[in-house]
Amino acid sequence: MINNRKSLSDSQVSELRRIVGEDNVRTGDADCWALSRDMWPKTVLWTRHGNAPHMPDAVVLPSSTAEVSALLKWAENERVAVTPYGAGSGVCGGGVPLAGGIVIDMKRMNRLLKIDRDNMCIDVEPGIYGERLERMLNSQGLTHGHFPSSIYCSSVGGYVAARSAGQASSRYGKMEDMLIGMEIVLPGGEIIETSALPSSTARPELNQIFLGSEGTLGIITRVRMRIHTLATERRYLAYHFPGVKAGLDAMRHIMQSGLQPAVLRLYDEFDTIIAGTHGAPGPQEETAIVEQRSRFEIMMDDLFSYMKKSSLKSVLKHPSLLNSAIRRLPAKCLLVIVCEGDKVQAEREARLIAGICRPLAMTDLGEGPARYWEKHRYKISYKQSKVFDAGAWVDTMEVAVKWSEVEKLYQAVRRAVHKKVFIMAHFSHAYVDGCCIYFSFSRASAGPDAELADYDDTWRTALRTVHENGGTITHHHGVGCNKAPFMPDEYGALKNMYVKIKNELDPHGIMNPGKLLPDSGMAKEFRP
Repeated sequence: MINNRKSLSDSQVSELRRIVGEDNVRTGDADCWALSRDMWPKTVLWTRHGNAPHMPDAVVLPSSTAEVSALLKWAENERVAVTPYGAGSGVCGGGVPLAGGIVIDMKRMNRLLKIDRDNMCIDVEPGIYGERLERMLNSQGLTHGHFPSSIYCSSVGGYVAARSAGQASSRYGKMEDMLIGMEIVLPGGEIIETSALPSSTARPELNQIFLGSEGTLGIITRVRMRIHTLATERRYLAYHFPGVKAGLDAMRHIMQSGLQPAVLRLYDEFDTIIAGTHGAPGPQEETAIVEQRSRFEIMMDDLFSYMKKSSLKSVLKHPSLLNSAIRRLPAKCLLVIVCEGDKVQAEREARLIAGICRPLAMTDLGEGPARYWEKHRYKISYKQSKVFDAGAWVDTMEVAVKWSEVEKLYQAVRRAVHKKVFIMAHFSHAYVDGCCIYFSFSRASAGPDAELADYDDTWRTALRTVHENGGTITHHHGVGCNKAPFMPDEYGALKNMYVKIKNELDPHGIMNPGKLLPDSGMAKEFRP
């Protein structure tokens, strides 16, 4: 089912082509379908069933700030909705053009503009991909320190728009910690720059207004961000802990002792099985394996052997049974740690962390699991397609909460959805005061209508549970369409502040309608 597109007039298309060039305006169904979605799993379900409910009327590819400015001035004058589009790797529907209109595809603006070694920063255009940027910096002995699992297919503009976090955020920070300043085109075409100074009390911190705004307040056209000297040494550690609580205690002690490992990643019992221990076990691990070969664990081996041989879809039709079986697993949670810097820094940090972990852990696994994780660190996102190919669906939910509430929230979410979906989790992106919980859930539903109903019901239940247990409903994936209905509770009294800013900057509601808040600042004709 292709939606009824409100085609732009010939004169409007001609004006777009005048602004960006004849070849940089696409109006064909194939081009518009390709940019009618991002990687939000709900859009994958739409695609599986032949649906494209939110097609844009045109895709436009600017190559400069001046062209973006002209496009937004035109869009405001013509009252045409605008959806900014980066690499399309978002998983919350931030790139879905709910109101049609034009998609402004930023991929042509993909240059590394400047490397400033004196001030350890770079200027880049928003369309540059993370992996390409990192390779360019590595050749100069530098790094940007931002390693999301989507690094091969995500862009700097998207990182800023969604307040992204990479796998090494405990050392290098999230995108708000990396950002120094940016150039933004506002609705109507005005070009502004936020502060690019180290610190200033002369004006409000405008970066914080546009960070995470997901294209609802303007389009980012240049980013200045911090860089770092490329680490010359790494040290790898891995431990098994007797349950989630012991592993979380170790993470908390590490972060509150002032240490900053690049990677600090704890898996719950089933995610530990998925992650595996890998590498040759030492004598202590061999002893532990022998001791744990109980009758029940042999039964669990039989269960997982059955899962491998059986249809994945058949197994995922019964999430409650699978979750119940997993809960009976022997408590064994894997923590992988990577320390980096120069030789002295890496060795000192690894030694201090080992001193914290060993008294709390059941087994020291050596380097193997952490080295294996690093080698395969970007593969997990690309395995989700196998679940969809099998006729099931899968999604992830990243939330954050303070240390005193983290185990309670984790258990509450598991209880809330265990009859709806198969669920597992890991804990990462740790701070002095808390961490992120990254849930993965999957189900095989009975048909297209049931898939969408199950999907929406799972998210409603999970996000409500997160809010009721003191967590934030998003840590680094953004809001998009998926979480927008839950943002009034997340914002609280600050909702009115965002609405006022939105209405002031975008009075006609043309910028990425339906994101962050379902109806904020949108003209009626643009409401999906």
